[in-house]
Amino acid sequence: DNFMRRAVNVIMCSVNSEYKPYVRTENGKKVLYLRVLIYGCIESALLWYDLYSTTLQNMGFDINQFDQCVANKMINGKQCTIAFYVDNNKVSHVDPKVNDEAIEEIKNYFGDLTITRGKKHVFLGMYLEIRNDKKIEM
Repeated sequence: DNFMRRAVNVIMCSVNSEYKPYVRTENGKKVLYLRVLIYGCIESALLWYDLYSTTLQNMGFDINQFDQCVANKMINGKQCTIAFYVDNNKVSHVDPKVNDEAIEEIKNYFGDLTITRGKKHVFLGMYLEIRNDKKIEM
């Protein structure tokens, strides 16, 4: 475990020297502190999920018991839904102003976001277009 920790620190710092200032010694062990999570790592995926779902819960959303990547909140008598996968989100509510407010609140936690509106979107690498007949073309 200690060998792996040292190896990861060395590898990460050799890949990006900007990480070097974030290496600290704790209890005789070098620890790399990052404020970002690394894709592809099981533990970081769980850490991201915990952070994001807790953030949504702090915003008053309830995590869906059947799909834990969906959060719902009743706003102005109508349901607001956020479906998410890593950093891809779909926010929906009948009132566009509620969507704007939810997005702004998420921005307050995580910074600027890339946002698309209208009938054409890319979600999870899929190109989606909402047709006039209300069907989705992929």
